Amino acid sequence: MSTFIKLAASALLLVSALVQAAPEAPLTPQQRNQVIADIASAFEQTYIFPEVGSAIARDLLARRARGEYDHVSASRDLAALLSKHIDDISHDKHTEVAYLEEDQLAAPPPADPATVRKRAAARRARAKAANYDFAAPQRLDGNIALVRFDSFYPPAEAAPFVHALMSDLADADALILDLRENGGGAAQLIPVLASYLFDEQPVHLYDTLDRRLGTRSEAWTAPALTGARFGGRKPVYILTSAGTISAAENLAYTLQQLGRATVVGERTVGAAHGSYGKPVSSHLVPMVASRRIIHAVTKSDWDRSGVLPDIKAPAGEALDVALARARADLAKSAP
Repeated sequence: MSTFIKLAASALLLVSALVQAAPEAPLTPQQRNQVIADIASAFEQTYIFPEVGSAIARDLLARRARGEYDHVSASRDLAALLSKHIDDISHDKHTEVAYLEEDQLAAPPPADPATVRKRAAARRARAKAANYDFAAPQRLDGNIALVRFDSFYPPAEAAPFVHALMSDLADADALILDLRENGGGAAQLIPVLASYLFDEQPVHLYDTLDRRLGTRSEAWTAPALTGARFGGRKPVYILTSAGTISAAENLAYTLQQLGRATVVGERTVGAAHGSYGKPVSSHLVPMVASRRIIHAVTKSDWDRSGVLPDIKAPAGEALDVALARARADLAKSAP
């Protein structure tokens, strides 16, 4: 899988590889035709760009009518072929037809409410114990703070930790955010973190447009915070790699385009859209990109292009390059 949004399906695949799977029954022609119709409909109705979703639907149905899928009876093979044909049109890294190994994985048996709560509490405890994938912050020479984190947890879980972390770093003279290994996650955490990098006046970051839900929501920095702000004047640098993806790209792109951060490292993946998947069979789930980001300044996003660094550097050298730039910038601004 090429994106964080697809990691749920990837996790299912990993689990299924550990289970002795029963042989999969081949698709009947009727089942195959219905699956293709359902997938075409999903793209027609919910893909973020209606004209592209319609083009994908027309193409899949035309290929079905020409008999291009008649030779396919295995769900895995059909998923791969449909994914290729969809990608030929969308070129969207959050979009594919995911294949699930086990019937039970697509529709797990319901658990009683007490078990669900217990499992959720255990997951939250594990995340908290791991500091929500934040490494311990460092203070480097020159009073430069370095923060590495590798994913974005929902604010309901991670916001208190972020408030405490960022407040502790408020007295640093410069800040480096290391997103080189960040695989994305809950973009709703971005305004929480970004609020510490601006002053009290709210700043419009971006909007999220969701075609499936028919909603458009705005993301702004907060006028009041529980902790001390780093503020909007001291320098911020963001480290990126060719693997920085999704919500991590969002943070880098948002701060860069607002003129609030200098991006150092490599061009990122270029996966800007959020996807949603609903099974159409026990094995197949169309992952349809139904959400997009509209940046407050550019009125666009980083899809396909990726976030282009202000200072290009191999990922392994990005920290040293950023430190050198930070120290030079601080020396220039010194009284």
